[in-house]
Amino acid sequence: MPSITERKLVFEFPDDWQVVAYDRPANLLTGEPASFYRRVVEKGGVQYVRGMDMVCRLPDLPTRLQFIEVKDDRNWQPAGEEQATGKKKEPRHTELFRTVMQKTAGTLAGLLLAERMQEESLRLHACLSREPAIEVVLFLLEPEMQSEPPDPAENGIYQLASKQRVVGLDQKLTNKLAEWGLKFHLYNLTPDRLPPDWQVRDLT
Repeated sequence: MPSITERKLVFEFPDDWQVVAYDRPANLLTGEPASFYRRVVEKGGVQYVRGMDMVCRLPDLPTRLQFIEVKDDRNWQPAGEEQATGKKKEPRHTELFRTVMQKTAGTLAGLLLAERMQEESLRLHACLSREPAIEVVLFLLEPEMQSEPPDPAENGIYQLASKQRVVGLDQKLTNKLAEWGLKFHLYNLTPDRLPPDWQVRDLT
């Protein structure tokens, strides 16, 4: 079973999936080299190009790819960052929208380059000339709620607002990526948002 660890989450995929950690730095302890994206695109002098965490080649015919971006925001603290920099940060879901769009575009460009260069590590994934169906996935863990909120009413309002923001992010990415001919899925660890094809183990 192919598996990839991202932050404190382990992603486990079906045996017949081909999965690569697309945005993988070199591991000095194991000697594992950096991924093609890190070695050739990021270190090649190209600025403002970002890559997805994982790229999967599914066994389906016709060819199908899945791009996966992982965001674990359970300990995200926007207020502290604003105090440290003195600048007001944009809403997190606005930032996530731009990140997913930017990384989708960057990964498409990287795979096109890998195909032209006949990069062996992405031999199965760099297949854009075959016009594969592509699904973009954001696996998002929202900040955890306080176990004993000072005001239960405010906590309920926050939960509702957070859910509305997630729904808005889902709809916005779905609509925008559809313009590019790509499908979008938003997953997490809640029962109604679990990925149907692969599993996630939380190491925390």
